[in-house]
Amino acid sequence: MNPQIRPGRRLRRSKRLVLSIPVHVFGQDVFRESFNEFARMLSVNAHGGALALAARVEKGQRILVVNKSTGQEQECRVAHVGSMQDSKWTVGIEFAEPVENFWQIHFPASIPRQVSTHR
Repeated sequence: MNPQIRPGRRLRRSKRLVLSIPVHVFGQDVFRESFNEFARMLSVNAHGGALALAARVEKGQRILVVNKSTGQEQECRVAHVGSMQDSKWTVGIEFAEPVENFWQIHFPASIPRQVSTHR
């Protein structure tokens, strides 16, 4: 087994870029209270990204993310809720529907890597 690939973990569908992009996030927290929060993306990829969010959300729920630079909005699914740092949760999101150019970045098509069986 390739030591770089952990069992049970999927390979990324696109390259992750560490960028701070301002967004406006709308949704409901774990207490079912509505929130809208200005936040920043920590990283982005062609299928979503990760952001720092003060509101506490849970995996699987839907939120609306607005790219402040373009005004474009996209419904997203919370894919991961990480640890809290500086009073904000690290939240992984993925677009509910495929979308092109939401971050205004061209992401090259992902080419699956072959896993070598030679040592």
